[in-house]
Amino acid sequence: MEPGGLKLYPYRSYEVYGLSRNPFEQLASEGITDVESIHVYQEVDMRIQMIISEVVGNKSSIAFSIVGPLGMGKTQRLKTIAKAIGENRGKAIYVKVDTNDILKLTRDVFYALKPPKSRTNIFLENLSRKLGFIDRLEKMLSSTGEYKSRDIAELLTEQMGKHPYCALLLDELENMQSAGEQEKIQFFEMLRHFISNMPKGCVVAFACVPEAYEEYTRIFPAFFMRLHYEFKLRPMSVEETFELVKKRLNRVRVKDTDDPLYPFTEEAVGLIHQLGKGNPRQILRLLHYVLSEAAKHKFDPIDDYVVTTILEEPKSLEEYLTRIPKDYKDLVETVVFEFNGGPVSYIQIAKAVKRPGMQVYDQLNELLRLGFLIGDPKGNYKVPDYVRKFLEEKEAEKEEE
Repeated sequence: MEPGGLKLYPYRSYEVYGLSRNPFEQLASEGITDVESIHVYQEVDMRIQMIISEVVGNKSSIAFSIVGPLGMGKTQRLKTIAKAIGENRGKAIYVKVDTNDILKLTRDVFYALKPPKSRTNIFLENLSRKLGFIDRLEKMLSSTGEYKSRDIAELLTEQMGKHPYCALLLDELENMQSAGEQEKIQFFEMLRHFISNMPKGCVVAFACVPEAYEEYTRIFPAFFMRLHYEFKLRPMSVEETFELVKKRLNRVRVKDTDDPLYPFTEEAVGLIHQLGKGNPRQILRLLHYVLSEAAKHKFDPIDDYVVTTILEEPKSLEEYLTRIPKDYKDLVETVVFEFNGGPVSYIQIAKAVKRPGMQVYDQLNELLRLGFLIGDPKGNYKVPDYVRKFLEEKEAEKEEE
């Protein structure tokens, strides 16, 4: 027994804690097959379930928004709606908004009606023979000058209405925030017309971060007046965080324990909840990192002292860089030294390090998961605030010299 009551084991493994692996690796629960077994249900989930029941049971048509910071579970809720509609022989169109180009975004919505093998002009030509509306649609999507919001909405209503139930689900709508105001007006007008004439048994839902949502609401009040509900996600309570930890740990236990939080103490989980500010993704990141580091050092149990020790911030820029895994160090150094800590896009970083864009994208998201970088609402990457202070201090030293 070590000082402070920490028991040390002579080998490195999560089996120290009776676990087969680290259960906090997957931050996005929608990527887990049996998500229901680990999801912590909040009031918003019950209300969304009631909406789905109303749509399926009474052929109602409902439109609503889901608003919350990054990592609060917006995508998961949209995927849950898509799954429910699909299970009832319906058609769910889920689009992750990755552009500020309303022509591409609108095209993505229509592509999802009948997913092509390859998004080519050949597909469009073949599909136009079968569906009869592609030529007309393509003309309206040839330029913003040809974009007819009402006509496009009517085409969408016609095609969605062919299914017994349907859903239009737009995720990360903040990514079109940088579009021109006229283009945003055109797109929201299209959505407004669609919501006004939704087919029976239809759900329209979109997810957005608060900052962009407030701007959209101010600029397009006519559209937001059409929404039936507005769900603003709240942070998890400490009790919900306890439930999250218990459910995740239970999935990977290989040894029974009387304490469902073990190897964590209540104080440790409470501290992680506080540090994560109730944000589920941040809490999972912290849990993953703390459990991983605790297993290396064989800390048992993982109490608030262990959490504090593991999560103590680096004291210098050099110490921060030494903690970066070697396979990712060049990416972080590029963000720090070539882009002054960010924010910077993954494409800019990929060009700087001369590596494939998707490889860099995946590795940057791993750095997000580990907490070495943070994201912003526009999908860019930057260093944490404490690293920013190091850079500012170095800049001040240069100016003094």
